[in-house]
Order: sequence, then structure tokens, then C-alpha cells
Amino acid sequence: MTHHMTTPALPTPAHVKVGNATGELHFPYGTGTPWPGVVILNSSAGVCDTRERFYARFLAARGIAALVVDSFTSRGIGQTTADQSLFDDMDMERDAYAAHDLLAADPRIALGNIAVMGVSKGGLAALNTALLVRRHMFDRPRHDFSARVVIVPPAHLQHRDARTDGRPMLMLLAGHDDYTGVAGPVEYARRMIAAGNPGIKVRVHEGAHHAFERTGPPLYLPGAENFSHRLFMVEDDGSITDEAGHHMGPQAFSASRRTYVVLGAHAGGGTDELKETVATEILHFLVAAAR
Repeated sequence: MTHHMTTPALPTPAHVKVGNATGELHFPYGTGTPWPGVVILNSSAGVCDTRERFYARFLAARGIAALVVDSFTSRGIGQTTADQSLFDDMDMERDAYAAHDLLAADPRIALGNIAVMGVSKGGLAALNTALLVRRHMFDRPRHDFSARVVIVPPAHLQHRDARTDGRPMLMLLAGHDDYTGVAGPVEYARRMIAAGNPGIKVRVHEGAHHAFERTGPPLYLPGAENFSHRLFMVEDDGSITDEAGHHMGPQAFSASRRTYVVLGAHAGGGTDELKETVATEILHFLVAAAR
């Protein structure tokens, strides 16, 4: 049986303040509260109707309230594709926690059943909220997000301490991804599993490109910063070690980051069928992870 991506009319999204960011809260229609919730973090291209809002509408139509967080607009940023240093990952994590707390304070949302997800840069932020070493920086309770969906995240910069809070994670990758790659995220998932979290699932969609939510032929982005060919380890003290064992402080790494980057990557190339397949995978995972 073929399922089409058309969904019933949903309530108009509510525009909300999310810490220093803004957000759109997509509610399910009808009754049935309290609903489970999910925080959706934007990619380096910013919030897009065909990606973050697509997932929000898809999930809201199936009974999951979705808060799309726009970390860029209120800070005067359009996108960070050509310069990821324009916006710090920790600020996006801070926005994620603010979004969680906003949903947790809403009686229409099921407390303890709030997930987080994101694509690319937003996917990395969602992943980072799982790591104990990162959570310690924010002094967060051990269990706030009930589950995580991490889509095509960059993984060239990995924490050596890969222990997580133990909550389930679904990592969705694209087999033809030459932007954030496949090998790095797979290795990060392997390390998180080895560090004590057996609830991490990795799914590689063969033939798909980065940002497959954009349908039509894949585009080549000549100015996109691409670090997928490198791997750096972040030590407990914040210093960074490269593949050759060279050790540097975070400031030295930031100052030299341009020497590690190559420019250019493909994005898009998706189909409506692939988008619905992925969205359905996410739905099933979130329902199964609900507590």
C-alpha cells in the first residue's frame, strides 16, 4: 500500500521565543494531550520548509508536537555552509536545552517524553546533548531528552570520552554523502556503543546524498566547508589531537582550522519516497523510544 505525504490540515504553528533563539511550535490536531514532543534543530542552511518544517508537519500530523528551533535568524545569521565558525555548536546546544525546558513547562506536552533531532549541524548538536562530557558543561539533569535522531551529522571532531546518558539514538546517514561523510559518524556511533550505550542504531540510506530532503538533482556547493576527510579527538581538557598525534589547544585549532578544510560538496538529490521513508523511520523510532 502506498502512503502519500499529504497530511490533514494542522493548527497554525505558534511562534515562540526559545532562549536567545526563536521557534515554531507545531501542534497535532484534535485532542489526546499530553502529546509527546520533539525539538528540531536547524541545519547549517537554516530552517527550511522542505526539511525542518517538513519533519515537524509529518510528526505533528501523527500525534507528536514538534518545536522547530531557528538558532540563526535572531542572531543575524543566514547560513553557515561556507563558514561553520559563524555559529558555535555550544550555542545550538544551549538553544536545544531552552527548547526542551519550554516544552517541559507546557501541560499539553508529556513530561519525560521529549526527544531532540536535527540535520547536519543540528544533528551534531542533538548528538552532543547525549555526551556526558558536554552535559557537564551545561549542568544538565542526566535524563531530559528521551531520545535523539541524528541525521547526517559532521563527525570530524569527536570527544574522546564517548560516554552518553544512555538514551536511545537513531543515526541516519546517506551512502553518497561527500559533505559530512559516512565513516566518521559510523565510528562515533561505534565508540558511543562501546562506551556503554547499546541503544544506538545506525541506518545508512545507500545512494542518498547529504541534505536529501531537497528533492531533484543533487547540487554541487563549491564553497561548502568540508572536513569529512579528517578526524580530530577532543580531550577532556578541551585540547585537540589530530590523526598524527599532534596536540593543540582549542585556540590554536580554531586559528588553523582553515588549513584542514577542503571546499566543495554535494547536497540534495532526494525523492519524495525517500523523505517519507526516513520520516516514517523517525516516527517509528520515537514511538518505540517513548517512555
